[in-house]
Amino acid sequence: MEDYLNGLDEELWDCITGNILPPVNVQAIGLSTTTQSVNEQSHRLQKNEKRCIGELRGALPPVIYNYVRSCKSAKEIWNTLKEKFQGSEKTKINSVKHCLVEWKEFKQKEGESIEFYYDHLNELIYKCNRNGITRSTMEFNLTF
Repeated sequence: MEDYLNGLDEELWDCITGNILPPVNVQAIGLSTTTQSVNEQSHRLQKNEKRCIGELRGALPPVIYNYVRSCKSAKEIWNTLKEKFQGSEKTKINSVKHCLVEWKEFKQKEGESIEFYYDHLNELIYKCNRNGITRSTMEFNLTF
């Protein structure tokens, strides 16, 4: 999603990360252009926020949209989706533990074809990578 939003406009992802610099409200004495630039920046930030919300909501199927329809900001939508699909910190820790146990006990089952075993290994590698567990190519080869 980060790549998608950055591809549309580099400032859209800032709506989620919070790396938005608010408009400077201080105006130098005698400069009327400062007020105009502050207003333009504020308008651009509001427009980006609305666009980001639209892109996030538009990418969701109706069932998932129901979880975020009451969210008022792009960051709130993002955090709701993260909690829903990644789970809480406790859930993430349990997922990592489960992957490590599954990795340790991974063996070819009796009667399992080499192709099925290889596919199962690749699924486990993907699951580990998704949970931030990295292994060297040598470890993968030794496991296989």
